[in-house]
Amino acid sequence: MIVRRVIEKLLGKDRAARFRIYTKVTDLSSISRRYFVIGFFDGVLTIMGLVLGAHLSGEANATVIFSAGIATSLALGISSGWGAYEAERVEQTLSALEKRRALLKMDGEQCLIDDAHDFAMKVSSFVHAIAPIPAGVLPLSPYLFLEEDMAFLVSLLTGFTLLFIVGVSMGRVSRSNLIKSGVRMVLAGVATLLIVTLLSPAHF
Repeated sequence: MIVRRVIEKLLGKDRAARFRIYTKVTDLSSISRRYFVIGFFDGVLTIMGLVLGAHLSGEANATVIFSAGIATSLALGISSGWGAYEAERVEQTLSALEKRRALLKMDGEQCLIDDAHDFAMKVSSFVHAIAPIPAGVLPLSPYLFLEEDMAFLVSLLTGFTLLFIVGVSMGRVSRSNLIKSGVRMVLAGVATLLIVTLLSPAHF
C-alpha cells in the first residue's frame, strides 16, 4: 500500500494505474529485480577487484583509486544499460508480437500491449544502468575520509556487506534461507578477490 501511494503521488492516479497495468502485462517487477541484482552485483565485484588490484600494485594512491573507481562505475553503468536496452528491445518486441497475435491484433495497429512492452524495455534498461553506480560508489567512499590502508579494509568490508544484503534480499523474495542466500553472495566476492590476488601482474 505504501509503495502504491508513493507511485500515485509521483505519477498521479491515472498514470499510476497505467503503470500497474504495464507491470502486470510485462512482468516488469521480476525483470527489473533481476537487472538490479545483476547490475549491483557486477558493480560491487568490479570495484572490489579494482581496489584490491590497485593495492597489490603498491603504486596507486587514494585519489587515483577513487577517481578510477568512479569512472569504472559510470562506464559499467553505461555498458549495462546499453546492453540491457539492446537485449530488451529484441525480447520485448517479440513478446509484444506474440501477445498481439494471440489477441488477433493487426500489425501496425498501436495498442496497450506495445506501450507496455516499450515501457518495460526503457525501465528495465534504466534499472540496469543505475544499479552498478551506487554499488561502486559505496565501497569507494572510505577513500574520501580515511587513511589509505584503513580505507582499503573498510572498502572491502563494505563490499562484502553489500553483497550479503543483496543475497538476503533475494532470499526474502524467493522465500529461501536468508543467511545461506547472503553467504552465497559473499562467497562470490571472496572468490573474486582470491582470483584477482592470484592472477595479479604484481606477482610476476
